[in-house]
Amino acid sequence: MDVTAPVTNGDSRAAAPGKVLIVDDCTLYREALASALISNGKLSVRTAWDVPSLIGALESAAPRVILLNMAASKVRTFLRAARNLSPEVPVVAVATPEDDQDTIFACAEAGVAAYHMKVDSLADLLVLIHVVADGNTWCPPQIAATLLRRVSAVAGSRRSAPRDPVLTSREIQVLHMLELGRSNQEIALELSIAVHTVKNHVHNLLTKLGVNTRAEAAAAFHKLRGDQDDRRRPGSRSSQSWLR
Repeated sequence: MDVTAPVTNGDSRAAAPGKVLIVDDCTLYREALASALISNGKLSVRTAWDVPSLIGALESAAPRVILLNMAASKVRTFLRAARNLSPEVPVVAVATPEDDQDTIFACAEAGVAAYHMKVDSLADLLVLIHVVADGNTWCPPQIAATLLRRVSAVAGSRRSAPRDPVLTSREIQVLHMLELGRSNQEIALELSIAVHTVKNHVHNLLTKLGVNTRAEAAAAFHKLRGDQDDRRRPGSRSSQSWLR
């Protein structure tokens, strides 16, 4: 892990980030990490093992850094509670599994400040504590690659999502007539246009709607109108109109 530790000028107290809160429901791991941090990092350490103890620790004296073990059985509950109660306190995801994409995404969405990987050492964790206590973040390359793949996949799905066809006002009129079962001659007479013009409109409509027959075009138009009505209801998400 290539993270530059803060300069201390030989005085370990100069870089001491203050209180650190360890959150883990495994007593052995929690106590072992607390002991290691106290003896190796000159840190003031508190621990939490469930949501009530986490709330109590955050309310009694806010820590400078929260260390959350990713192996905890209720890790996402702990993460949400920590971020909701003390969003200003940076969280370090400890022992992050590189292959657990769901956990990595949950950490990123919650705003985790740094990732300590399973292969990283106690010395690496001590450096991360100082890094985030100073207001910085750390995302190792393997985590960054996973997140970038996720962003790319989301962007690709948005690009490939089908969009409503954009129809002209005249094409909408023709569609109304098709829905009523009118012939090309009847549509031409009703709209005061030539029959060949009606045929051109019908051809364009079949192409835009991705259908093969006039009946399918009328059915697609009916569905489009229903979708648009749903989107215009209060609280619904607006979409690009298919009428231009």
